[in-house]
Amino acid sequence: MEQQLTNALLAAGHADKEAEKFLEGLLAQNYGQLIQMLGQEIANVSRPFEARQMACLYMKNTLAGQSSTVQKEKHDRWKSLSPDIRTPCKENIIKAMRDASVPQLPHFVAVAAAEIAVVELPHREWPTLVGSLMENVTSPQAHEKIKIASLECLGYTCDRIVDVEELIGNLPDLDSSIVDSMLTTIVDAVQPGRPDEMRFSALQALKNSLLFVRKNMDNKQERDFIMKAICEACRNPEPRIRALAFSCLDTVAEYYYEVLQDYMTNIFQFTTDAIKGDSDETVKASAIEVWNTLSETEESLIDEEKEAAEMGMPVTNRPPCPRYVQAAMEHLVPLLLALLTQQDEDDDDDSNNLQEKAANCLELISLTVEGLIVPHVIPYVQQHIQSQDWRYRDAAIVAFMTILDGPSTDDIGKFVDQSIQVMLQSFNDDHPVVRGSAVHCVKKICAHHLSSLPQDRITAILTSVDQKLKDKPSIAAAACSAIYEICQNLKQVPPPPTNILSSGLVQLIKDLLMVTERPDASEHNIRVVAMSAASAVVGASATDVESVFGELLPAVANKLETSLAWQAMTNEDKESKAQMIGQLAALVQSLYQRMDKQAVLPLSDRVMNLLLQALQVRNAAEETFMAIASVISNLEQDFAKYLDAFVPSLLQGLKSLELTNLCLICTGGVADLCGGLGSMIQPYADGIMEAMFNIIRDGSVHRDVKPAVISCFGDMAMAIGAAYQPYMQLTMMLLMQASQQHAPPDNDDMVAFINKLRCSVLEAYSGILVGLSEGRALNDFLPNLPNILSFLTFLASDSTKDEYVLQKAVTLLGDIAHEAGSQPEVKQQINQAFVGQLIREAVSSHNKTIQQEAHWAASVVELAVKSQ
Repeated sequence: MEQQLTNALLAAGHADKEAEKFLEGLLAQNYGQLIQMLGQEIANVSRPFEARQMACLYMKNTLAGQSSTVQKEKHDRWKSLSPDIRTPCKENIIKAMRDASVPQLPHFVAVAAAEIAVVELPHREWPTLVGSLMENVTSPQAHEKIKIASLECLGYTCDRIVDVEELIGNLPDLDSSIVDSMLTTIVDAVQPGRPDEMRFSALQALKNSLLFVRKNMDNKQERDFIMKAICEACRNPEPRIRALAFSCLDTVAEYYYEVLQDYMTNIFQFTTDAIKGDSDETVKASAIEVWNTLSETEESLIDEEKEAAEMGMPVTNRPPCPRYVQAAMEHLVPLLLALLTQQDEDDDDDSNNLQEKAANCLELISLTVEGLIVPHVIPYVQQHIQSQDWRYRDAAIVAFMTILDGPSTDDIGKFVDQSIQVMLQSFNDDHPVVRGSAVHCVKKICAHHLSSLPQDRITAILTSVDQKLKDKPSIAAAACSAIYEICQNLKQVPPPPTNILSSGLVQLIKDLLMVTERPDASEHNIRVVAMSAASAVVGASATDVESVFGELLPAVANKLETSLAWQAMTNEDKESKAQMIGQLAALVQSLYQRMDKQAVLPLSDRVMNLLLQALQVRNAAEETFMAIASVISNLEQDFAKYLDAFVPSLLQGLKSLELTNLCLICTGGVADLCGGLGSMIQPYADGIMEAMFNIIRDGSVHRDVKPAVISCFGDMAMAIGAAYQPYMQLTMMLLMQASQQHAPPDNDDMVAFINKLRCSVLEAYSGILVGLSEGRALNDFLPNLPNILSFLTFLASDSTKDEYVLQKAVTLLGDIAHEAGSQPEVKQQINQAFVGQLIREAVSSHNKTIQQEAHWAASVVELAVKSQ
């Protein structure tokens, strides 16, 4: 059997199907025996290296999973083995790691050992592992390959624990003594004087372990020791060690920002020296990443402080943000600007060059310091925007583009206005890189600062980007995005009588649709962005061009029919087909939102037939359901003839519990059907309600789906009236359970979700009350009033409720008074202190809608209470 295993491992290394089948059979039939044999194979010096290598990798694969379910199953399978099997296996692995007779082997043994350690260390098992690795690293007699493999094992273990925690969650924390030993071993190996290979492996292990060393980093003496080791490595002659050292600083900045003060002078010096003068691009890039992380962290902290200030509440759980980025900006920004000329000759090169790294950092700094960056960048732009050297022209455009996200229009608007003429001229620059950057810059201007431009400038932009739709893929895609952003800015509800799109709308839409037919339309996502832009044009158009839509809808239907008929063979073609169908469905959605019913009725049979076919195309269902929702909203009761064909697909979508977005969209579809068709939906209510009840009861459903479904209970009751009676008992039980959910006051995310859930519960109560009342079945609702009013009483004194909950609560009070206030027992129940408390709070809101709702509720409550 041992020889069979060796032969199978050797063959499996060459993808031999029979060998793989043999190993899978062993795994399925006797997992314990296989683990024993793999451990023996790994440690057996008489076996070929290739077999021992494959044994390590196969051992690792029996323990590592790509999904939470598989990962948990593999870990549980290992834990089910008796110590009589596991202990010898682990001993063989440690023995094999100390075998330097085959120098390549310890590395692969480290991989297998780490995977076992991920299962055992969090549960206080394999206590001898870290001591054995420590002994390997510190022993003067140990071969360098053994030291390196031991460090790799520590690094892999930490890295994989993080991965597994993300997959299955709830792993116990590592024992502090284990962490201390790991850290001591790693930091010792980072010290100057150790061989470079060993220092590199130790640095990688240190980077991976930083998430686990909070206790050590909270101790200044230990923290100083760790930071000293990292900073010394930043000066190492070996470039890959310097790059990895900066990567460690980046991780420290991410996890331990609050303790950086004592080290910022050195961090600033080391990173700026590297950005300015290091001969290795990878080192420069790693040093830049440190400032990326600092910028992102400080942006978040500053935003938190601004939000607190707006609410008149100081941030009390931490000191004010020290704003290291702002302090460093004067010296850092010029170094980054200097790197903007380090671009590739080919603007379609996907490599992440130094220009992109520097530009990204400038953008993050801009988002952090906002308008303060403008005077540090604009002089560079003005100096080089018309340079004779294309690299400097491009650098100036990119520099300007990087700071468009951060500053307000008040801070940068005048420079945006001044730049437009030069930018549009640069669309025709001699160098393609400059042309591409100019189009991308204008796209960003359209996204962030279009309000700073007069109408004639916007018209000029629209004309220029339209001409770029025939350019190379990257430029055409940016042009489409610019059109999309302009339209998003122009969109008004209701649409204006005319706007700048009107005169060229037909040609613009034709040009965008032509983009989707380019042979290279799959590159740079052109097909998708062009169709998104076309939908945006329709949505932003004025009323004086609406007659054009009657000609456009048949053309879109033709394209949809052609796309559905496309026999896509490869996965890439299938993806392209789904994208095209999805975007055409989005365009149908926009058209139905803009056209009146009489214009679309003659075409709707064909459109619905195509959309029902599109629902069967994988990865196009979400957009198609949204398009059908717009058809429902437009046709209302005239949609009834499509229900038999549509509802089965809707139910299938509601049952796709693992597809959160699809489930949410289908829930919205139910609401649209209820609102548009009213009682005509009643014959389909049983299936729809069963699907929605199942969503609420299923614990695996994403939490965001449940509030939407709960709200739909009210929509259904409003639609079918008294016919909702069969669903009342279960509905009320589920609503009561949802209303009793609470969140810890210090968990902002959970508080926000609970408020969303409570809004949906209140909406459902209102919908059911009104629906049953209009269906003359109010008596079926009244027994539930005590529980509902108890919920409202709680909300009146709840400090965590948001303004939307407050609004829904007073609306429900008004609905109760309006629909049931004539009932003597109801009068008494709503003549309580909590009712006045809720209404007074709503009246004092700064939100006018809430104020109006409160005044209405107050009037109907007063009327009900005083009526005879």
